[in-house]
Amino acid sequence: MTSEKTERPEHEYSERCPDREEMIDAVTDAVLETLCVPRKLIGFGYLFLAARYILSRPSYEHPSMLHEIYPYVAQNVGTSRVMVERAMRYAIAKAWKLAPPDVLVNYLGLRGADLKNPPTNVEYVYLVAERVRLIVGDPEGDQRSLRVLEEFGRLCAARERHFAPGTR
Repeated sequence: MTSEKTERPEHEYSERCPDREEMIDAVTDAVLETLCVPRKLIGFGYLFLAARYILSRPSYEHPSMLHEIYPYVAQNVGTSRVMVERAMRYAIAKAWKLAPPDVLVNYLGLRGADLKNPPTNVEYVYLVAERVRLIVGDPEGDQRSLRVLEEFGRLCAARERHFAPGTR
């Protein structure tokens, strides 16, 4: 078994590493728990499925939340897109209230102003997926997560400018 591990790189996917899928599932579950998403909420499972869907796609593809991810999750659990979106939003809002700021800063790379408002569903799911990619060891994960974090920072800055007092 050890010779098999040394013959193949760590970043090869499911056909050559069947246990990699189990590892990704475990890490995704652990990241959601670390971010204080309550396991008892239905949204926990929906966030898990959404993150796994993103992780199953090639790294250069960014599936649309509305047209791909919500329908995928809804089809897998037998509900509607709207119910998936609501349950995910509720779970994220609940986790945002429960998670200590240092966990959000360390795990998602957020800063002071970013901590005031919870992210959108798409921002949260992509941040979770990027964190899982970094932990699991995706070779492209470092560069991609930096791009995602920069984009998230720009979105938060734009949101703050839009909602700042005296801008309307």
